[in-house]
Amino acid sequence: MRAIAQRLPVHYGWVLLCVGVLCNTVSNTATFWAVSLWIPSIADDLDVGRTPVVTAFMAGQAVSAVIGPFVGRYIDRRGARTPLLAGSVLFPAVLVATSFSQELVHLYLGWCAAGLVRGLCQPIPFTWLMTRWFDGRQRQSAIGVLTVGFSLGGATLLPLLDAVEGRAGWPATMQILAVLVFVLQGFAALVMVRNHPSDLGLRPSVRRSERTLDDLPAPEPWGVTAAQATRSLAFWTLGLALMLFFMGQGSVTNLGLDFFESRGVQAGAAIFAASSVVRTFARIPLGATLSRYRSPYPLGVAVAISQGIAVAALLLHTDTFGIVVFVALWGVGGAFGPMLEPLFISHVFGVRHFGAISGSVQMVSFVGQLLGSIGGAFLFDLTGSYSIPYWLYCAGFALCALLLLSVRWAAQHSDLRAQGGADLVIPPGPPTVGDVEERAS
Repeated sequence: MRAIAQRLPVHYGWVLLCVGVLCNTVSNTATFWAVSLWIPSIADDLDVGRTPVVTAFMAGQAVSAVIGPFVGRYIDRRGARTPLLAGSVLFPAVLVATSFSQELVHLYLGWCAAGLVRGLCQPIPFTWLMTRWFDGRQRQSAIGVLTVGFSLGGATLLPLLDAVEGRAGWPATMQILAVLVFVLQGFAALVMVRNHPSDLGLRPSVRRSERTLDDLPAPEPWGVTAAQATRSLAFWTLGLALMLFFMGQGSVTNLGLDFFESRGVQAGAAIFAASSVVRTFARIPLGATLSRYRSPYPLGVAVAISQGIAVAALLLHTDTFGIVVFVALWGVGGAFGPMLEPLFISHVFGVRHFGAISGSVQMVSFVGQLLGSIGGAFLFDLTGSYSIPYWLYCAGFALCALLLLSVRWAAQHSDLRAQGGADLVIPPGPPTVGDVEERAS
């Protein structure tokens, strides 16, 4: 692999990025997109309400959130390859076992077990790899393009799984996803993935203007520890903002097909697939432009506002106009959604302990999805309508925008600068060729 990587016409990091997109497409479909299919189907199959089924899936997500910091800390120390390889075996095995659930308790046990091993597949491992294989502003672009996999599953696999579920039932869709994860991620982890560029005799890929002199040693990644981060105001401001953001995004998607059915719209899967197509095609050019942004704050505010407007439009007009507005804004604004967390974390806290900090942020932000999804299902069972929870999601997006704007202030007033002399805004780095030439002149 070393000889092949060094002879490629492009940096091997870009190959690894494409591998990450494909693997995230399948694993994210199994843990996110397909859940919207399974909730009403399992509820009907087991003859129970929506609330206990949603709670079962959220219980698994809760386990994943709790275990996330430990997975991230392990990846920081040992790399992502071993977790990815283990996840390619354990996660499919759990999916197959869960597909045979005959009672609600089986679903709870199965999805809690899935939560234990989900973090070995996504979202931390491949994002962590991007922080090692790319440097400078090119790292931002790589992280942005990587998130194509988070929407590609909704655009391509969700309609196919919807058709399979209608004919063969929800267990068949779980089993199909298990096979895909096992084959794709297993091959990627075994053959393609390497933890660091140095493993193949390479250096991280950077923009031409940011390249360091060839005879200088590769810079150590900058970043504060997870303990320093969690003691800061910036961490909790960012965590609360992302909690509200993913409360809306996760809950609207989890309950989306049921929402459309409750409004008499039968093409719910097609609508979400259309928004996913918009996200997929938007993420490549939008992700590539992230290298031009010096700060993620305006972007985060714009994304949060766009998602709030999208849901409000759908609530006000569940007809062609409202659906078109929803697809456009949910798609374009949502294209940046998965980028926000890694962008803010790397900008505010650095990347040296990215895995552990990312896992800790996810544990905080997951509370929003937990409360939003279970609360939304409960209110639907209580009132027969999703109007109240969906309006609450809109308010959450608005408050999220304010909090994301406040992260800058929180970072400037935290004590992280004093701990280890870290610079939160512009991490120190080695001199570039341009720097040396300027000093020589």
